[in-house]
Amino acid sequence: MKEGMESVEYALMEEVEETMWWYHGLHANILGAIGKYAPSPDDLLDAGCGTGGMLKAVRDRYPSSRLHGLDISEQACIATRAKSGASVVRGSVDALPYADRSFDAVISSDVLGYDLDVDAAVRGFFRVLRPGGRAILNLAAYQWMLSYHDRAVGQSHRYTRSSAKELLLRHGFRITFASYWNTILFPLMIAKRKLAPVTIASDVKPFPPLLNNAFKTCLALERAFILRGVPLPFGGSVLIIAQRPEA
Repeated sequence: MKEGMESVEYALMEEVEETMWWYHGLHANILGAIGKYAPSPDDLLDAGCGTGGMLKAVRDRYPSSRLHGLDISEQACIATRAKSGASVVRGSVDALPYADRSFDAVISSDVLGYDLDVDAAVRGFFRVLRPGGRAILNLAAYQWMLSYHDRAVGQSHRYTRSSAKELLLRHGFRITFASYWNTILFPLMIAKRKLAPVTIASDVKPFPPLLNNAFKTCLALERAFILRGVPLPFGGSVLIIAQRPEA
């Protein structure tokens, strides 16, 4: 029964990831960061790849790159292989099963907020990157925003831009760029998660097309600043790009 339930959950997740405004914005931000800071990577790892939507987007943009994915769920690994054609293994981001200096870029989206050894994960990102390689991370913002949504998806920790920088600096990275995003809609996020009646479901769900497109437009406006290197002052997520030094 549990296996069947998990299959249904991942099928729904794949459907939502294809259309939902937030994933559209996340993927566009990560692709923009790759294009600006790690263009045309030969080898790229998505650490915590989920059902593969991000790797599919990377494959479509960089068809010659060798793509790799890792996720703790076998169902997610299966979905990612089918969707992206990447080489995918089952494992945890705090115990990366890759050789030193294997990748030009490591991306990881909203993974470091889960119950894992965060320091081991970041040490691993540094270890598997080649000198000059980039880590591109998305993190949920502000611990005070922890809510029903985080509990529903299994997250226990959220970050500030400062704490994200400190974490990466502690493990030898140099910070290239760090910004909040989902800024315009952040007041709505606060109202929904902190002021509205408590629910047990997450906010990851299909949205009405008109609203979904309006929210996509908001994120596109923000992205124009982010791609020009202008950090946004607050928001629901932190986008941070860090480099393993050349020497």
